[in-house]
Amino acid sequence: MSDSETVFREEAAEHLENLEQALLCLDAAPNDAEQINIAFRAMHTIKGSSGMVGFDHLSEFTHHLETLFERVRSGRLGLTAEIINLVLECKDQIDGLLRSPVPESGQIESSLALVGRLQQFTEVASPVSEQRANSDSDDQSAGSGCYSIFVRPAASAFTDGMDLLPLIRELQGLGACGLSLRLAGVPEDPELCALELQVLIITDAGENALRDVFLFVCEDWQIDLHPLSPDAFRHNLDRLSAAGWLTDDNAWALHALVPTAAPDRPQASDQQALRPTSAEQTSNASRVAESELSIKVPQRKLDALMDQVGELVILQARLDQLAISREDESIGELAEELDRLSNNLRETTFDIRMLPIGSTFGRFRRLVRDLSRELGKNVALETAGAGTELDKVVLDKLADPLVHLLRNSLDHGIEMPETRLAAGKPEKGTIRLEAAHEQGRIIIRISDDGAGLDAARILEKARKNGLVPEDVTPDTDAIYNLIFEPGFSTAARVSDVSGRGVGMDVVRTSIESLQGRVQLQSEPGEGTVITISLPMTLAIIDGLMVAVSGERFVIPLGVVDECIETRASESSREDGSRLIKHRDGLVPSLRLREWFAVAGQQPDIEQTVIVHVDKERFGITVDEVIGHSQTVIKSLGRLYRDAEGVMGATILGNGGIAMILDVAELIDDINSTAV
Repeated sequence: MSDSETVFREEAAEHLENLEQALLCLDAAPNDAEQINIAFRAMHTIKGSSGMVGFDHLSEFTHHLETLFERVRSGRLGLTAEIINLVLECKDQIDGLLRSPVPESGQIESSLALVGRLQQFTEVASPVSEQRANSDSDDQSAGSGCYSIFVRPAASAFTDGMDLLPLIRELQGLGACGLSLRLAGVPEDPELCALELQVLIITDAGENALRDVFLFVCEDWQIDLHPLSPDAFRHNLDRLSAAGWLTDDNAWALHALVPTAAPDRPQASDQQALRPTSAEQTSNASRVAESELSIKVPQRKLDALMDQVGELVILQARLDQLAISREDESIGELAEELDRLSNNLRETTFDIRMLPIGSTFGRFRRLVRDLSRELGKNVALETAGAGTELDKVVLDKLADPLVHLLRNSLDHGIEMPETRLAAGKPEKGTIRLEAAHEQGRIIIRISDDGAGLDAARILEKARKNGLVPEDVTPDTDAIYNLIFEPGFSTAARVSDVSGRGVGMDVVRTSIESLQGRVQLQSEPGEGTVITISLPMTLAIIDGLMVAVSGERFVIPLGVVDECIETRASESSREDGSRLIKHRDGLVPSLRLREWFAVAGQQPDIEQTVIVHVDKERFGITVDEVIGHSQTVIKSLGRLYRDAEGVMGATILGNGGIAMILDVAELIDDINSTAV
């Protein structure tokens, strides 16, 4: 695959996402002119750029879609739910066509079927909004007549795969053109583009239609478009013809088409028409410079950068160790400077990898819309915290679990409209998806106002599956969380949406693989809330280094509240758990020495690190608190992957290994063993 194809696919995917979001907004507000324009521009850009890189079938298919939306934009066709559904189907078809420049036979058949349905609407298009149609008509009239267009492609146009010919053909389709293509200079690099195009065109399409031709290159190319008076147009024709840039026949043909009356709007002078002003060149250069402030980088390069930052952190830790062991002040100063620089580099690299979670939320609106129609339910999706950022690696792996949770809420949580009305609820159900930063972690909540969970039914099913003994009755929260067990389902029917007995356990496994945890709360008749807690990144964390008989451990700094001294003589259980006095109460605590069976002499005075998970607080007792540490997270090998209370490991400055504690897992064990 060529670089130009790769860039095209990436950009087309973004335009398709914009198209889908605009359509979903129009589903609620069909007359939103801004969203109509966003949708039209997305279609137009995909059509033009696909033709440039050889995706001819895609370009032709999108042309029919663009024609339909041009009718909508001009007011000749009303935007209905049926049209929105059809355009969404076309968007899905474009998704498939993007995978290959040569479509398969099945894709051709489905494309033709969709084109036929599109043409049914375009052929019967009629004015539905006189005010809007007249407004657009007036705008076109004001912009009709004679125009001069100066085009200077970007120097990288050849290597980017940007072909000028499709643009010329599109201009010729809008009116009578006089074209002059010339070489602005001879570049040192033969792969650089030094072409200039001068266009004189007579058209009734209007200025907006002309600008739309260059919509997908306007950020990188110099495009100067000016309306001309008839006299100025004739004068420019004569100048181009005299210079040999237009044939006499072409010039005379255009002379014959020049309107006799000038449009009532500001006109450009001759010099403006044939040559961009210095101010326009500066404006264009500023626009290009601004676009260059944002670039696309393959994820593998960001991953490689993060790996290098991780190695730098390890080297910095080694330098710190060397400075301490040699008691060398100069090395210590160098270590401090390197520590400052590595911190800045780490934070900058984190920022590059962070993306707003709203980029994932967008696709869920379509999911809820389609599934609610399929299930015959009336459901609205509300979102909050779309600007909350997290690591792209985490974001990519989070999409599938969220999809399954939303499908479950739609299928099992939200009731049918008649059931909701009978229960005194609004006919339309609500699913809320929200994200926020809390205590150094990402918290995502999926809630619905549906029927909630039936604890008795879940317990009955769990006993049948052998998950709960007959003589044991867990508390309500424990019963609810049984739905995350493998193969568990209480669905009365098997559907394509959910209820096959797979999925919820995969959700929990996926979340835990991201060093996260998932909790469920439900109120019968009121709804269900599922809370997902995740680290913001899986690469490097700030940690508190502690030691037990020389063995090092790392506690994630985001959960640490404070450190206190405790005496070893305080009562403890054989498994290492105990209760310690803290402020005005007792806090359950776990001694790492017993938990990990670390040999060595236990000191009389120990250190207990008070940590929190959600609203729970507990202590982790160690021999020594060493201090803050930047920690590069390394995954554990297969033999240690299931080790309880450990989320990973890190390499120390002296080459040793320190285990990174999974505080959430430790508190679960403390809760089950502490008295």
